[in-house]
Amino acid sequence: MRYLPIHIDTQDGRIVIVGGGAAAEAKLRTLVKTEAVLDVVATRITPEIARWAEQGRVNHSAREFVESDLDGALLVYAASEDDSDNAMISALARARGIPANAADQKAACSFITPALVDRSPVVVSIGTEGTSPGLARAIKAEFETLLPSTLGTLALHIKDLRAKVKRSYPELAARQRFWAAIFGKGDLNSQLRLSEAALTQHVEMAIEQGEAALGGTISLVGAGPGNPDLLTHQARQKLHSADVVIYDRLVSQGVLDFARREAEYIYVGKEAGGVSTPQEHINALLIEKARQGLAVVRLKGGDPLIFGRADEELDAARAAGIPVEICPGITSAAAAAAAIGQSLTSRGVNKSITYMTGHDTKGFAEQDWARFSKPGARAAIYMGVGAARFIQGRLMLYGAVPTTPVTIVENASRPEQIILATTVSTLPEALKRGGITGPAILLLGFTPAQSVAASLSRKAAL
Repeated sequence: MRYLPIHIDTQDGRIVIVGGGAAAEAKLRTLVKTEAVLDVVATRITPEIARWAEQGRVNHSAREFVESDLDGALLVYAASEDDSDNAMISALARARGIPANAADQKAACSFITPALVDRSPVVVSIGTEGTSPGLARAIKAEFETLLPSTLGTLALHIKDLRAKVKRSYPELAARQRFWAAIFGKGDLNSQLRLSEAALTQHVEMAIEQGEAALGGTISLVGAGPGNPDLLTHQARQKLHSADVVIYDRLVSQGVLDFARREAEYIYVGKEAGGVSTPQEHINALLIEKARQGLAVVRLKGGDPLIFGRADEELDAARAAGIPVEICPGITSAAAAAAAIGQSLTSRGVNKSITYMTGHDTKGFAEQDWARFSKPGARAAIYMGVGAARFIQGRLMLYGAVPTTPVTIVENASRPEQIILATTVSTLPEALKRGGITGPAILLLGFTPAQSVAASLSRKAAL
């Protein structure tokens, strides 16, 4: 993110707009909604700017720009019809430490104005860092239909209700959980259209029922395979209301971005052959934070119930008498199967699919290799990259056909996803040749669908 979106207080501020043509008018259509003093410097102005001047919404100086016009300015918009003049004015402003915008000259701007959905005091800004104003306008149009015109009034009413909530929940963390619970349940679209009376009743009932638990809680939340679009609605709600997020190595930044910025983030990643956080330490951390009365989210890649050591964390929470909830996620094997365009179970091919791990607490994990070596056997192997040669050896030892297909999917569902089709006989070499280091799923007995295979062939040719 190159451009940081911020909201500047314009009350009693002075904004200078140099220019009186179409570009200046476009800037002013947003600026006249602010509480700033607007000084327009231009020899000629459009009829619309003249109308705003007559209404007292802008001040017009009918002359050429001089540098002293910048004195005391909060912001400067250089929007004349001359690009060189605009660049010069912007440079003068920036030299004084005044944020400046030069019309249609991104390189000369210290800030750019986003597309806005105005439901004051609720304002949604949409920017593309100057790459595609048309796209920003299209997104704005969509949000205009989603957000009701009464949203600003509702926000002002919520401001009044906050005092009542504060009396019932003096602690900040409890209030944050309260409001997260209010807006995290049900259909947000409907809640944004509540009348003031209905919202007041909703809040009062929630206070009476103790909506924000004063005691701490623990939620085991599945982060899915990493693509934020595959995060469940329940997981988003938990992240939205979390005071503490304890996350592992496989959780993507896109998923973490759904959590509150004010939450405490604690990394407890475990890396094969590298630095790892002991499970006992994680258990103790969960209990410690929950006993502080905080809402704790234990965020795990994929589904927390599949090779996520959830039992140990559940047992620790229950032994400490702390409420614990499980929020399942989409497991990586499902995302990998979707990536190669194949069903995990196919009629007439396999009546079962086995999820298994390449490692356990003792090292490489032993399995019923005789069963997996038979024709038609299918399995999704987690943590199998480092154990690939061991897996290959066991399968060959028990009579697996060397040409049995294996498809590797690294970072399933993510932009950096890699799909590699190979066989049991060439598995370790294929992983090395493809630079696969994980996280990856080995799909034993699977080949990519024809359309996916064709796409992989085209990429390889490039």
